[in-house]
Amino acid sequence: MFEPFEQILAIELALLQNETYRCSYAVITRKGDSIDAAEHHTVEGTLVKVLERLPRKIPVTLAISGKGIIHKQVKGSGTENKDLFRTAFPSVERKDFYVQEAFSGDLVWISIIRKSLADDMVGKLQTAGVHVYALSLGALPVISIWKLLSGTDEGFSASGHQFNVDQAGALSGYRYAEGTENIGNLKLGDTKLKPALLVPYALAFQLFLHGKLLAIKADDTQVDNRFKDFLELSKLKKKAGIFVFALLGLLVISFLALTHYNSENAKLNEQVGALTATADQSDLLKKEITGQKILLNKLGWNGGYSHAFLLNEIGSSKPRALTLNEVVFDQVKEEVAGAEDVLALVKIAGETANLTAVNNWIFLLKEKKWAKEVKLLRYQQDTESENFEFNLLIQY
Repeated sequence: MFEPFEQILAIELALLQNETYRCSYAVITRKGDSIDAAEHHTVEGTLVKVLERLPRKIPVTLAISGKGIIHKQVKGSGTENKDLFRTAFPSVERKDFYVQEAFSGDLVWISIIRKSLADDMVGKLQTAGVHVYALSLGALPVISIWKLLSGTDEGFSASGHQFNVDQAGALSGYRYAEGTENIGNLKLGDTKLKPALLVPYALAFQLFLHGKLLAIKADDTQVDNRFKDFLELSKLKKKAGIFVFALLGLLVISFLALTHYNSENAKLNEQVGALTATADQSDLLKKEITGQKILLNKLGWNGGYSHAFLLNEIGSSKPRALTLNEVVFDQVKEEVAGAEDVLALVKIAGETANLTAVNNWIFLLKEKKWAKEVKLLRYQQDTESENFEFNLLIQY
């Protein structure tokens, strides 16, 4: 859970002609001791097109291949105090280049790329939200997993990267040639390895085993510092995670203890309440309730609304086509689920020549917040006139 890397986005970016690129990338996932390429794609086009396809929020290890990268092979790498860069590039100023050294036996490959070119590419990736934590040149990081590969005895070619071996099966030569046919059947352990996944797997291994494996990467200080900052942040997250889990454990224990004591306290309270409740207290409570009801009636409680308020609400909403003959406030006792309740009612009697006006008024009354229910109890024609008589019942 606290490993710095659970997923790595391994990218090989090959520089082609006319500012076009071929990008092979894979999301390499580690679960325990198992490492698997959960997702693999190849994109060719401008850098903008490539950036649109790349996943985000995953740590990135990048290898740059193709145009702009030079590899030189030097023998006798074990010689003391040997300036390998000067041996490989005697007339080149080192300050203008990022340099990568890859050792295999007595051989070493010195790879260089102009700082301006590498900084521009890495900077664009960073701006797009693709955070690079390791920068390598070519497919030489494959040397770090060479012993895990099988099918290398006669040499092989994968995605333009050509590896030659000597009679003993040791690496004896490397070069990159765009468009070279894939040759060989590689396996990583017991798993058959697609040519396009060779470099991504090698890059991912270097990052997964960063503390145990000598990484083959360019001496880009900015990228290296970013990687160090990432590791420090991971350590802080690990410590914070341990602290949070410990705190959660204490909180759970405290909660369980508090719940237990609250439960016991509730039982004791129930027992004490049952022992102390007496008939006198019950009678006193009943008298108090009766007194409160009498007081409410004297104050004109009427369900919480004054008669004046209700009359104003009724009168202001009444259509002109209606004539009210009677408005009566009443209360009806009702027994619900064994308990007695008092319903506050308004009984209205009136007359009109317009049935639509009655319906509209009922609709308006139902919209009032204080009205619980509005019913039309009766609607019939007056025998002595052309008007109709109606009766409404409002519960509030």
